[in-house]
Amino acid sequence: MLRKLRSRRRPRYGTHICALTSALLLLLSVSILYIRLSSDRHSDHPTLHQSDSLTFDPLLEDPDPDDRNSSDDRIDVLDDTLPDDPDPRVQDDDEIFRRLDSDEDETDQSRVSKYYFDHAQGVIRRAFDKRSIDQWEDYSTFDSNWEKSSISVNLAFGSDDVVLDDNVRRKLTKVNGIEDALLLTVGARVSPLKEGWGNWFEKKSDFLRRDKMFKSNLESLNPLNNPFLQDPDGAGVTGLTKGDKMIRKRIMSEFKKVESEIKIAERRTLDDSVSNFRTRNREGIRCEFSGEVYADGKRWGYFPGLHPRLSFSNFMDAFFRKGKCSMRVFMVWNSPPWMFSVRHQRGLESLLFHHPDACVVFFSETLELNFFDGYVKDGFKVAVAMPNLDELLKDTPTHEFASVWFEWRKTKFYPTHYSELIRLAALYKYGGIYLDSDVIVLKPLDSLSNMVGLEDESSASNLNGAVMAFRKHSPFIMECMMEFYASYDDTNLRWNGADLLTRVGSKFLQEENGFKNQMELKLQPFFAFFPISRKNITRYFTQPATDAEKADQDVLYQKILDEALAFHFWNSLTSGLVPEAESLAARLIDQHCIRCSDVL
Repeated sequence: MLRKLRSRRRPRYGTHICALTSALLLLLSVSILYIRLSSDRHSDHPTLHQSDSLTFDPLLEDPDPDDRNSSDDRIDVLDDTLPDDPDPRVQDDDEIFRRLDSDEDETDQSRVSKYYFDHAQGVIRRAFDKRSIDQWEDYSTFDSNWEKSSISVNLAFGSDDVVLDDNVRRKLTKVNGIEDALLLTVGARVSPLKEGWGNWFEKKSDFLRRDKMFKSNLESLNPLNNPFLQDPDGAGVTGLTKGDKMIRKRIMSEFKKVESEIKIAERRTLDDSVSNFRTRNREGIRCEFSGEVYADGKRWGYFPGLHPRLSFSNFMDAFFRKGKCSMRVFMVWNSPPWMFSVRHQRGLESLLFHHPDACVVFFSETLELNFFDGYVKDGFKVAVAMPNLDELLKDTPTHEFASVWFEWRKTKFYPTHYSELIRLAALYKYGGIYLDSDVIVLKPLDSLSNMVGLEDESSASNLNGAVMAFRKHSPFIMECMMEFYASYDDTNLRWNGADLLTRVGSKFLQEENGFKNQMELKLQPFFAFFPISRKNITRYFTQPATDAEKADQDVLYQKILDEALAFHFWNSLTSGLVPEAESLAARLIDQHCIRCSDVL
């Protein structure tokens, strides 16, 4: 066994032999590399001489030994090659300069070597073509095309600022107004300055707009365009990590959410355990002071001190009971929150100015439940509630609209028709006053009961529901809800609103018990709520131009303050107008403000 092990042992001097062999090989490779570099360095000079030979000048080169015996002078030969000119001094200067330039170009091109030595690789490479791009045969510069074109524009002006060029002067005569100078298209007229390029530019901009519009909103989730979504450990640039996939799945689920998927709140009894009540109350308090409060299917309204998980009906009852209201006022807002501007804020402030103890409820599907938290901190009782149609329309002819709400909200005039149904249901179930959000209260409204106002003086029967006051379970409101259900038309804007009140009001006052119905429906003159008609409202958003016009507006302003109860500024017609400082509309809107520093 030991013999076998000994026989397998390596020689004693094996390591030294390997080291010596490696040293010899290294020395040999260094020698070969040195010889090669030395030979390349010496071979560089013939290349230079070869390149220098390309620049041939018979005046500078040594004469050929074979030609030494020749009697011809080389300078004389060159002189003979020149063309005969009777007077060389009269030669054209341009021709001389042109020849000099061409000679210099040829000399520069000939002196440029077509090869160069690459020291990194130790080889000779062909040089790139270092000619200017203007010297390429298949390239033409912009200047060359411009010079070849027949169009020439002289930008010089005369002493009287008149353009000297006829074409430019002819185009300027076609400019009729500032619209043409700004390249604007007014109607069928096209600016003369856009001739030739305007049509292409408009089509290009339209194409870019459509292309941007059709792009997916989820393009940011494409890993090819978002480096943060690329997995460095994955194959390629399209891999998503597990966390990225979870985030994308959550974002997609948020996009696919619709309001119909909100879980309907369950009815809760008052005999819940005390521990559960305290726990939910603590959760509600934390939620109230953590930021915006939203309706989530379990929470329908917000007011400090009320239980956050009350049903819609219980919240309304608790709010009216806790507030000890001197008046119940209902308003509806179904537009985005950012559209609640200062002029709408003035409407709420005018109401609170005359009735600081009133309980105001905003029915809205879009506002945060604590949207009016600033007024609540000032001591006013303003709450936002999202209506639960199943509870609000219960025991009314319109209860069926609660079951078809998801399909109903897809109709064209849903926001308007929804608001008209909500105001009827709120007045019937709770009683009080309803105000449009574009109504400015000028006088106290506590004396109003069972009344609606006429819209204009042209007709004694056209009613408008911008301001309504009715008692709880009013028979007139019940008739209106029955008519709403029987003749609902989702294609007509006013059919279910002002026209409905007009139809029902005419029938209601002409029935057999007309005297009793007159107590249930009182008509206010048009000047009480609509002192300025919808036809004339826009003219009063601008300040008077003359003293006579200002005097007329002052008289009308004083008359409105003396006789009108409210002012309707018709936001559907004036939402795009900004009331000027001294206009009649601005004076009425700012008449009773609380936060007067906010600018309209």
